[in-house]
Amino acid sequence: MKDKGFRDNYQYIFAQDGLYGGDQNMPKQEPERYKEIVRRYYKDYTDEQIVERLNLLSTEGCGYVALVNSIFLRFYGQEEQFRSAFGLPMYDAKGKLNFNDLIVDFYCATDNHNRFLCLDYLDKKEDATYPNGKGTNIDNSKWRFERYLKKHGITAKLKPIELETEDIEKHLDKGPIIVSIRPTTLYNKEGNIIHDAEGGHTMSVLSACDDGLVKVASWGGEYYIKHGSYAEYEYYQQVIF
Repeated sequence: MKDKGFRDNYQYIFAQDGLYGGDQNMPKQEPERYKEIVRRYYKDYTDEQIVERLNLLSTEGCGYVALVNSIFLRFYGQEEQFRSAFGLPMYDAKGKLNFNDLIVDFYCATDNHNRFLCLDYLDKKEDATYPNGKGTNIDNSKWRFERYLKKHGITAKLKPIELETEDIEKHLDKGPIIVSIRPTTLYNKEGNIIHDAEGGHTMSVLSACDDGLVKVASWGGEYYIKHGSYAEYEYYQQVIF
């Protein structure tokens, strides 16, 4: 990313109004508010199906949220360009960053879409695990994110990168980074475990700390991970606009 002010945007996207980016659990709390957005893609959905879709988002939306955070980093301070691109306001009625509208739009537009022989394939069986969704992985997140932004006139690449803790800061100057881990062991800034689960999770990378911890954003909050400590997987992807 060539915008020299890009890193300055972190202070506004994360820790603004007490929130660290988006939270996939928020839309399900106000299903009425998102009916119009959901029906952009699911025209015949009943109110009950919209509730089910938003509940599903809360179980599998971490990858979508991390990528939406990167879009806000790109567009912060460019409200009119954001609205022109996505047809959504950057701020909600209360004057807060409008993560939720874009999360729901991105999710409904791309969930279960995958690449097959360079074509877009909708896997109607991907959510067979309902009420828990399957989520994103290193392959389909790239396909869904890049196609979604291209549809909205934005050129971006999501690429895997190899990172050591000491390299994180210089890589963040090039564009947003997301990290996926399994199991999901998260720490507070003192290095104490505050969340531990068997499943995988994807988050926005914010910075590297002197003590070896990596600061991340998840569920609208501040957490930390320990680089190189995740037995099943730990991989990083970078957004280049």
